Amino acid sequence: LGVEPGSSVVRVRRQRSTDGAPVAVLENYLPGEFADITGEQLEERGLYQLLRARGVAIRIAHQRIGARRAHDDEGELLGIDHDGPVLTMERTAYDASGRAIEYGVHCYRPDSYSFETTLVAK
Repeated sequence: LGVEPGSSVVRVRRQRSTDGAPVAVLENYLPGEFADITGEQLEERGLYQLLRARGVAIRIAHQRIGARRAHDDEGELLGIDHDGPVLTMERTAYDASGRAIEYGVHCYRPDSYSFETTLVAK
């Protein structure tokens, strides 16, 4: 997030499900000014929706997609083998001024997700 060492940050960890089936474990870090975001708010609206409602406009994000074995309790939370394969996504999102607003480390059930990209020649 580019904050000074010792600065307050907010850690949010969520499990996402679709039709009652777990599909993702999302871990996000935000600047300390967002410490008042509640679990109830996150159950009703997405994190980015809550940020937009506060006037935060995400303009750009750097994202890396990969794969690895499940760590810690991820396998249990996703309903897969405790060290089974997961798709991963690591993202840092920035507002219009270039300030880092969110850092996320997410893992997904590999049988529930696919990623699609478009490549354009210059």
